Amino acid sequence: MKLLYMAPFGLGKKTSIWARTLPLARELVARGHQATIVIPPWDTPEDAGHAWEEDGVTLINVTLGGGVPLTVRRMLAQVEQVQPDLVHIVKPRAHAGLVQWRLWKRRNRPRLVLDVDDWEQAWDDINDYGRVTARFLAWQEEWGIRHADGVTAASRWLEARVKTYTPETPVLYLPNGVTKEEIGEIGDWGGGGETRVLLFSRFVEVEPDWLAACWFSLHEKIPNARLIVAGAALIQGREAIFQQAMAEHAPDAARAVEWRGFVPRDQLPALYREATVAIFPAAPVPLQEAKCSVRLATTLLHGAPVVASAVGEQAHYGAEGAATLVPPGASPQAFAAATTQLIRRLQADPSLRTVITTQARDRLARVYNWPRLAAQLEAFYDRLL
Repeated sequence: MKLLYMAPFGLGKKTSIWARTLPLARELVARGHQATIVIPPWDTPEDAGHAWEEDGVTLINVTLGGGVPLTVRRMLAQVEQVQPDLVHIVKPRAHAGLVQWRLWKRRNRPRLVLDVDDWEQAWDDINDYGRVTARFLAWQEEWGIRHADGVTAASRWLEARVKTYTPETPVLYLPNGVTKEEIGEIGDWGGGGETRVLLFSRFVEVEPDWLAACWFSLHEKIPNARLIVAGAALIQGREAIFQQAMAEHAPDAARAVEWRGFVPRDQLPALYREATVAIFPAAPVPLQEAKCSVRLATTLLHGAPVVASAVGEQAHYGAEGAATLVPPGASPQAFAAATTQLIRRLQADPSLRTVITTQARDRLARVYNWPRLAAQLEAFYDRLL
């Protein structure tokens, strides 16, 4: 098969292309197919006009001159050049969504598959879109779901949501996978005797007040614990709300918070080795239920014991003992208690970290390996063609 993937953005901080589309394309090339990814690199403008190959996958970054209309035209020109059997639209929004709209209206067109790995409308308030932009993007998302020959969904929540819009369209549940290269060494427990709790957060997973109450409760139980926060708030002021709540009610806990900001990928292995445990709290809302957390899987692979809310795909990644799962909607105190219990078990028996990590890695490698997922996608393509 000749496969063409239409990306919504480049290979920068956003994860969909380098963490999902590219690994799948690599595996399909290994299975004997041709794969090209066409990228409008508005978020990585330094890549504009450049093309290269990775493990047999051709990546083409179109130029950006002339704004969205001309960028979309250049992306469509790649359809004429490649002559694919199937075009896979990565996210039904912006450039990629416009390509889907144009292709759907053609009489002689390749098969169109849409990939959904988030419920984009749940991000409207966070991204502070204006009313007109938000309404257009919501229309684009729903139109895209209804106008595809098939849909791949990264979460069970998204799979069910797609079926409510278009019950007759074939849908493939296709979560994010893992690779052997992501498996890191199991680090020395406790960061030199200190209890370190790692939190990756953009301060949209739970409310800042909830997070403050959770950390206060945990620090009260384990006074020598430190909270390592990696990431930055997507909504301005949310970090300040967290800090203010801590300063008012638990100044000692506030002083035990260490802010790392955005951590580049090449520095993540060292960060994981510091962690006694990593926590992934999440509210049971569409924003969290729809997504498929690559970060959670990567954290498990690198040997950090995880405590996670059993919300959306976190419940699936952490199943069978891969992570300590906390019921959806649990109170901050209940989440802190589960984390405290795991930390104390690790303190009592440091070898438990190796047992937990091995169990998590074995399950992820068995259920979420990219070759297995690519084989499912290949069969889905065959069915559509």
